[in-house]
Amino acid sequence: MDLRQPLTIPTVVSGADLPDALPAHAVRLARGQYLLATVPPPAWAQQREVSLARLLAVSRAARTPVRFSHESAALLHGACLYRQEPDVHTTRPTSSARTSARLPSMVYGGSLTRERPQGQTPGTSQSSSLLRGREVRHRRHTLAVPDSDVTHVYGLPVTTLPRTMADCLLDLPCPDALVIADSLLRIAARPDRFHPGPERQRVRDLLREVSTRIEQASCRRRRLRARRLLPFLSPWAESPGESVLRLALLRAGAPEPVAQHPVQVRGKWYFPDLAWPALCLGVEFDGAVKYADPGTLYQEKLRQEHLAGTGWRLVRVGWNDLRDDDAALTTRLLQCLPPGTAFELTPRAWMR
Repeated sequence: MDLRQPLTIPTVVSGADLPDALPAHAVRLARGQYLLATVPPPAWAQQREVSLARLLAVSRAARTPVRFSHESAALLHGACLYRQEPDVHTTRPTSSARTSARLPSMVYGGSLTRERPQGQTPGTSQSSSLLRGREVRHRRHTLAVPDSDVTHVYGLPVTTLPRTMADCLLDLPCPDALVIADSLLRIAARPDRFHPGPERQRVRDLLREVSTRIEQASCRRRRLRARRLLPFLSPWAESPGESVLRLALLRAGAPEPVAQHPVQVRGKWYFPDLAWPALCLGVEFDGAVKYADPGTLYQEKLRQEHLAGTGWRLVRVGWNDLRDDDAALTTRLLQCLPPGTAFELTPRAWMR
């Protein structure tokens, strides 16, 4: 079972290969490099095309060979990302005069992606259907990456899956790091919630490799945080929202929940995203994609009614809830508990 995000490699060409008049669908990505955009809306699909195209453009524009790492390597490995438009990360063994450079920003949501005019900032579009992309940077990391930690994906040199996880845990903000690490762990472990068990050894083996690389990074400032995050990684998170939800609950101090806990009702199996089985309390993350199918809303309502009939309480959480203070989320959980139920909160401030 392949759990990687499907990738379609975009067409990136050099300016020298284009006619004097640029085609309408040619989008500048880097010096002398253009994407021949083909993906229509929604915006997230266009952002994915541009994010992959940026990697090709940076590779071709580089004066010396580069190796992709962090979010860039995760994207090529097929992982889910927290940000739709990640920065481009490359490594080299010696320092560069410029450790970061801004890449052209984009406008999404129209018939085709196009470059954002200079001087305009996100959120100022006159059309509500358009999304102005974030400022994306090419971040050059001075890291000595051994050849054993490098593989090739679609012809591009990228850090291996264990090394990518370690780099993200060491260097990225907590939400980005957890989303990527969960997703890569899921890709490697290939869990099956109807037949759990075989994935456990694969999880242990991968986490052992990641831990070794974290311990080797003696000079990186977030090594302690990376080490502490390892036991909280889960191959059962099926979306970035589920990972971020779990992080918010843990950060607020909730006891560690069980992901995809099986509950049998009327001969059917249900799997709440996160659960505390002893309390019959579950939390579901509702993303925008979840209800794209008109029949899904009815099925989710029926599912909640069946669980409620067995004494389970289900709290639904969306992206807007995760943008609020963590206290608001834990308050909703506590309100669902029967009177007198113990639910001790021990905040984990280091997860911020």
